[in-house]
Amino acid sequence: METTKWYAALDTHSCGEPLRIITGGLPQLSGSSQHAKSLFFKRHFDSVRKLLLAEPRGHREMTGAIVTAPSTEAARFGLLFLNQEGLAAVSGHGIIAVVAAWTATGQLDSADAAKGVLIDCPAGTVTAFADCEGHEVRSVSFLNVPSFVYAKQVTVNVQGVEASVDIAFGGEFYAVVNTAALGVAGAFPLPKLREWGGLIREEIQRQLEVKHPYLEWISGIHGVFFYQRVERGEGRNPNHPAYRSAAVFAGVQLDRSPGGAGTSAHMAVLHSRGLLEPGQQVIYEGITGAQMVGSIAEEAETHGYKAVIPRLTGTAYILGFMNFMMDPTDPLPEGFVLY
Repeated sequence: METTKWYAALDTHSCGEPLRIITGGLPQLSGSSQHAKSLFFKRHFDSVRKLLLAEPRGHREMTGAIVTAPSTEAARFGLLFLNQEGLAAVSGHGIIAVVAAWTATGQLDSADAAKGVLIDCPAGTVTAFADCEGHEVRSVSFLNVPSFVYAKQVTVNVQGVEASVDIAFGGEFYAVVNTAALGVAGAFPLPKLREWGGLIREEIQRQLEVKHPYLEWISGIHGVFFYQRVERGEGRNPNHPAYRSAAVFAGVQLDRSPGGAGTSAHMAVLHSRGLLEPGQQVIYEGITGAQMVGSIAEEAETHGYKAVIPRLTGTAYILGFMNFMMDPTDPLPEGFVLY
């Protein structure tokens, strides 16, 4: 068999959400900013995204990341985030998984990671911290970009049911939806969430132009964040609200983790309603049962919007070291995705 291309990757998951970190086979990506690097990648190497994330090498829910040179002087490195639709401006599970993997494999010193490292992302620079016990990474926390409510109580019609949703930014724009408005109070009906996510996204984009106030290339609804308040049983701390959450993003991908950009958007909504104070912890439980802990590190303002700086803490694990090759006779050189 003749091989024309080879790629290496490190496979991980964060709270069940898969992330494939591409570690070999790509050149240094050109660009003075992470956004410029993402445009360079999209122009020249988007076929690699399709090859490694889509079937048969990946699957519909696979996401990816590329570690780049930093774009700012203070940052340790940069990140690009890949999904089945294209590239994302930020990914919470991606940040957690890369920092955990880089620390566990010695590419990031655990003492430095514990103090905090700056990471350039297309949406802005975030600060990440690894909590280590010996060589084991117990958890990773990060301070996200300023997150804010963009539009409140937008009415959408979902298969004959009218519901009000909030639109908020947490690194990407999300429609934030209480499932009670859709008649769901118990377990999430996952196939319906995927269907509703697409309908809500399309209807909001018909009604509104959603555009970041200064990062003009971030526009439109990236995903829909579904949530419901849950009681945590006897002895729960009433000051630590808990939510079951699920996000549909980048078309029809269903997040296995509690969410990163989506939970940040939700915390901005809670804060705007007076339901979450700075420093108060909130528990998010994803569809796998895995949990993340969120809080508001500080209040902020960005271009006329009252914003918050979310802090999120989660876990991630290395699954394996992967090698992929491209046979020039393969009839599916960019893979495929079945919807």
